[in-house]
Parts: sequence; structure tokens; C-alpha cells
Amino acid sequence: MTTHNPIDTARETLKQLTLRKLLPTPDNFERVYSEIMGVPAEARSNKLADLLLRAYESLPAEEASSKIAIAKLRRAIDDEKWELVPQLTLELAELNGRNRQLAQNWGSLIQDLMKAWEIRNPALSQNYKQSALERVLLSFGNTPDELNEKLHNLVKSWLQPAAGQPAQADADTTLASSAPVPSPTAAADEADDGDRCQVWKDVFDYTLKFGIEPRLVHYPELSQHFSDTRNALGSIHNSHDVDNFFPQLRSFLIRLELQSQDDERLVTGLSNLMQLMLQNVAELNQSDSYLVGQISGLQQILAQPNISIQHIYQLEASLKEVIHKQGTLKHSLDEATSSLRALLDTFLDKLSLMSSSTGDFQQRLHSHSESIRGTQDVNQLNDILQLLLSDTANMQTNLSESHGELLAARNEVHSAQQRISELEHALEAASAKIKEDQLTGAYNRRGLEEHFEREISRAKRSGQPLSVALIDVDNFKQLNDRYGHLTGDDVLKYLVELMHRSMRSSDIVARFGGEEFVVLLPDTGINEAVELVQRLQRELTKNFYLANQDRLVVTFSAGVALWHLGECDTDVIERADSAMYRAKLAGKNRTLSAETP
Repeated sequence: MTTHNPIDTARETLKQLTLRKLLPTPDNFERVYSEIMGVPAEARSNKLADLLLRAYESLPAEEASSKIAIAKLRRAIDDEKWELVPQLTLELAELNGRNRQLAQNWGSLIQDLMKAWEIRNPALSQNYKQSALERVLLSFGNTPDELNEKLHNLVKSWLQPAAGQPAQADADTTLASSAPVPSPTAAADEADDGDRCQVWKDVFDYTLKFGIEPRLVHYPELSQHFSDTRNALGSIHNSHDVDNFFPQLRSFLIRLELQSQDDERLVTGLSNLMQLMLQNVAELNQSDSYLVGQISGLQQILAQPNISIQHIYQLEASLKEVIHKQGTLKHSLDEATSSLRALLDTFLDKLSLMSSSTGDFQQRLHSHSESIRGTQDVNQLNDILQLLLSDTANMQTNLSESHGELLAARNEVHSAQQRISELEHALEAASAKIKEDQLTGAYNRRGLEEHFEREISRAKRSGQPLSVALIDVDNFKQLNDRYGHLTGDDVLKYLVELMHRSMRSSDIVARFGGEEFVVLLPDTGINEAVELVQRLQRELTKNFYLANQDRLVVTFSAGVALWHLGECDTDVIERADSAMYRAKLAGKNRTLSAETP
């Protein structure tokens, strides 16, 4: 027997590891060392790992996952990959524990379920099987362990009558041992029927409580009928009770539908009355142009087929702002009107005074004329002449003073008229504010529709082109999420200010929604319109926008469409929107024409 020096053996082991280009790990060192010492591989095996593998192989492994895990453990032990053994052992333990908790492993359970489903049994119809399976899945679908147990019992009850064996009811639905044992079909029907009714009752009660009850606050009669219907729901315990409940439920739903129809007719009637009143007010106050904006906004809202509460809220906010501004301006207008009326009264008084003075002067002239005819004395004629000269001088002085006062009154009247005109224009401008977007100052949807209709009519008459651009700010959601909505609002205002500065006075800018804007370009062909929008893009990217000390480059994508005869505004905007979407897909910060594919 050869005796090996441990030091020489260790040195030779390191040399072999180097020659074989193996890492000097403990496992590699042990294997090479054992080879040099002549120890067989079987003697070097891990006894604990072998015992674990043998123990797991002795357990029933019906599931494929368990068989695969055992095969992986065997391969790791054979390859001496001991670092994998602990993890594989834990996985096997977990699988084995899970299978022990289940009434039946899932693979065999599904196989038995398919088998029981295909078996034809007069006592168990396919509809009954489907209904029972749906109830189990609905009730226990979120709890796998209970679902496994319920499915196991269900499949067992299906298979027992077919095999001619006495069926056992589910553990949850068995009767006391002293009670008579029901037939398999009756016991299953009773248990399944009870479960189904309870689930159905819970779901339906939840729907009634949170879906219908809040809508009946203003309808006492319906609320009482609703309470009776919901109370009747609690007395349902089986299918027969459900059949008795349906007529009462149907009666309540019919009343609810009739009330809904009454509400709809009421809203329609009020809308028609409001439209008639607005039309009459508009006809009676055609000279009051400052009312046009409010009346037009209300008429457009009422003309919509589906009025949304958001539209009403937006119009309400706009009307409140406009009414406040117009109230202030109307007060100033009333003061200016009163001042003008006072000036006119003064003017008339002066004219009346002048007329009275002129009448007195005429009478004095007539008296002096009679005196001249009736005297031959030179001295008397001289006195009459002095009186005539004095009266003429006084008359001239009065006329001069009245002329100055009349000129001053005329100037004051002119100033008052100018002030009234300015206030009336301010009222009209305030009324027009209802068509503007409150955030950006651009036109809103109502203003856009009005201008669009006007420009289409003008394009029809003149035959000149009309182009429409749809602009959408790039990455606006990310900007809002990172810097906040206030920064996003400032970016939109900055963009609108730039558009007003860079574009022509005839171009119309409107906020279409969110970060989207529509620009109407009258008398502009498609190529020129694309160039105008591209120039706006270049102007926007020339400067940085500061947000929280960060310098941002704001860009937008745009689509441009040319209006064609016969199209309405929505048709053109839709084509421009498609072109804008293609610009987004092409890399953003681009302008594409809808007239070219």
C-alpha cells in the first residue's frame, strides 16, 4: 500500500487544478485530491443528500412539478453541484406540503373533472353540472385550497351515482345523523340551491343599496317601494322564493323607468322654455350687443343633444366672471348716461334763456321804433338812440356769454358720448369673454365654432383656401407629472402668447382641449400653412422655458388640413388630427399635411 505525503499530495492537487484550469474551490480541490489519493467516487458521495433524495423518491409524486423537482435534485447530486441541493430540497418540501393540504392534487382533480363532465347521467343533466360548477367557481375562486376541496367533493358526487355507489353530501351540507338520508340528487340540489341563492342575494342587495338607492333621495314614493322590494329580498331562500320575488321587482323597475321618463320630459320641457325665453330676449334687446355673448353661449349649450355637467359648469364659471365685469361697467355706464342727461337739460335751459332774452330784445326794439316815429325832438331822438345802443350792447353781451356756455356744454356732451361709447365697447368685450378660454386667453370651443362657421362661409363666397392646424404639446403628461399642473398651465399660456406674437392678425387660435389647440388660417393654402406652423415650431425651440430652475425645450406636433367644399368643421379637424398623430409617431416636433399620404 502506497503512503502519500499530505504536503506533496496537496502540492500536486494545486498543480492539477492549474493544468485543468479549474477554480480552486473546496469541491474541486476535494475531487482532485481524492483522485490523487485513489479514493473512488462512490466513497466521496454526500450521504445526507443521498438520504434526502431517497426519502423524496419514496413519497407519492403524482404531480408533474414534483417529479421534475426530484429529477433536478438527482441531477444536482450526480453532478456534485452541492450549492443547488438546499434550494431544490426546499422547493420539494414546499410542493409536498402544498399537495398534502389539498384534497386532491390539481392534475388528477382536473382529469377527474373532465371525466365526470363527459359521463352521461339522467339524474345529472349538463345544465345542472354547468350551474353547479359556476357556483363553486364564483364562491371559492379566490381561495385555491377551498376551491380544491369543493371541486373534489363536487366531482365525487358526480361520479358516485354513475358508479352505483351511495353518494355522500358535502361536509358543509350534510344533515344530522338522526335525520333521514336524502337521495344524492336531492341533497346536492338543496345544497347548491342554497349557496346559489345566498350569493345571488348578496350581489343583488349590494347593487340595490349602492346603485339605485342614492338616486331615489328626491322620490319619497319610489323610496318606499324600494324599501319594500329590498326587504322582500331578505326572505329569499330557494329558487321558488326567487320566482315569487320577480313580480315585485318587475313592478319596482317599471315605476323607476316611468319616473326616469318623466324626468327626461321635464328636462326637455325646461330646455325648450329656456330656448324660447332666450330667443325672445335676443329679439327684444338686439341693440344691447353686450347680451349677445351670454345668450349665444346658453343657446349653444341647450342645442347640444347630450348636455354634460362639465359644459354647464364651464359656462357657469364664464357667466359669473362676465356678469361681475359687466356689473361694474354697467354702473359706470349709468353714471355717464345720467351726466349726459344733466348736460342736455342745461343745454336746453340755456337755449330757453337765450330765446327769452331775444324776445325781450325784440319787444324793446319795437318800443324804440314806435318812439322814434312819434317824436320830432332831436334831444328825445338822442335819448332813444342811447337806449337802443345800450340794449344792443346788453344783447350782444348776453349772446356772447350764452355762446360760450353752449360751446362748453357741447364739449361736455361730446365727452360724455365718447365715455358712453367706450363703456359700451367694454361691455361688448366683456360679453365676448364668454367665448375665451379662461387659462390661456385663446378662444374656447364656442368661440372656435363661431369663427369656424364664419370663415367657412367667407371661403365659400370668396373661393379662397382655408387651412386648419391642430397642435398638440409633446410629452405634456410627463411635464405635468414631474413639475406639477401649475407649470403645465404656464407652458400652455406661454405657447398661446407666442402664437399671438408670431402669427398673423387674421389667424384664429383656439384651445381645443387639454394641451391641444386649433389654428384657423384664412386665405392660406396647404403648403403656406405648413410653413407657418413650422416657423412657429422654430420660434418655440429658440428659447428655453424655465421650470424649477430647469431649462426645458417645449415642442409640439401638428397636423394641417385644407378645408374642402362640403366639409363641416369636425371633418377638417378629424383629418388634421390624423396628420398630427402621424407626426407623433414619426418622432414628434414635426408638422405633417393631411393632404399628402
